[in-house]
Amino acid sequence: QTSRRLITRINEHRKHMNRATTNKSVITEHRLNFDHEFKWDEVKILDKESFYNKRLISEMICIKRQQNGLNLQTDTE
Repeated sequence: QTSRRLITRINEHRKHMNRATTNKSVITEHRLNFDHEFKWDEVKILDKESFYNKRLISEMICIKRQQNGLNLQTDTE
C-alpha cells in the first residue's frame, strides 16, 4: 500500500534489480535465485481504499490469498 503511482513503484523495483547493492529487495533476491523475469506490463492494482485501516485489512486479505506470493509480511495472522 502506497500513495505513489503504480508506475513509480514498478520503476523503483526495476532499477533496484539493476543496481549492484548488498541490500537486495525480495523481488531482486527472487529474480537472482530463480532466474525469474517479472511481467511488469501485467502488474495491476488489486484494490483502492481511501481509509487507512480498511486499506491495511484489504492488503492483509490480498497477501493471505496469494499462493506463490513474495510478500514477507508476518503480521497477517
